[in-house]
Amino acid sequence: MATDAELARCVAEGDAAAEAELCRRFAPRVHLYGLKHLRDEDRARDLVQSVLVAVLEAARAGRIDDPERIDRYILGTSRNLALRFRAADTRAEPTAPAGLDVAGALPPLDALDIEALLRCLQHVEARARTILYLAFSRDKSADEIAEALAMTPGNVRVVRHRAVAQLRDCLGVAEAT
Repeated sequence: MATDAELARCVAEGDAAAEAELCRRFAPRVHLYGLKHLRDEDRARDLVQSVLVAVLEAARAGRIDDPERIDRYILGTSRNLALRFRAADTRAEPTAPAGLDVAGALPPLDALDIEALLRCLQHVEARARTILYLAFSRDKSADEIAEALAMTPGNVRVVRHRAVAQLRDCLGVAEAT
């Protein structure tokens, strides 16, 4: 029976049987690590798959410096990926629009000074006005506007952002945070 280090060397040489054997040996260990640290069967299985794929790719590319310590490499990979999984789990969940009080954040429609807005729009460059019109009146995406105006979507977003900021400054409206 081959040692773990021999298997790692064979994987680096492209031996599919060695890959299968390495996965067979370490999958249960990684699974137990995942159960202990992630406390969820599905997440533990995801961890096993992610770790083994990462280890096999590293071995194939020759990024494992010391095949004698493949077990430590796998443990370190398991630890790092489990931390990433937990970090992803703790990210904020989006709130449903029904649960947001957006009415309080917007001024009432009768408080908007349309004449002032039109005066401020006159000071906005023509291309930026076109982008604002397409984005807010025609409900076009940055990709659609970019295609129509022969620009990149990123540039469209920047021009739109700057134009909105210019209008806010002109109108004296505080930016919502």
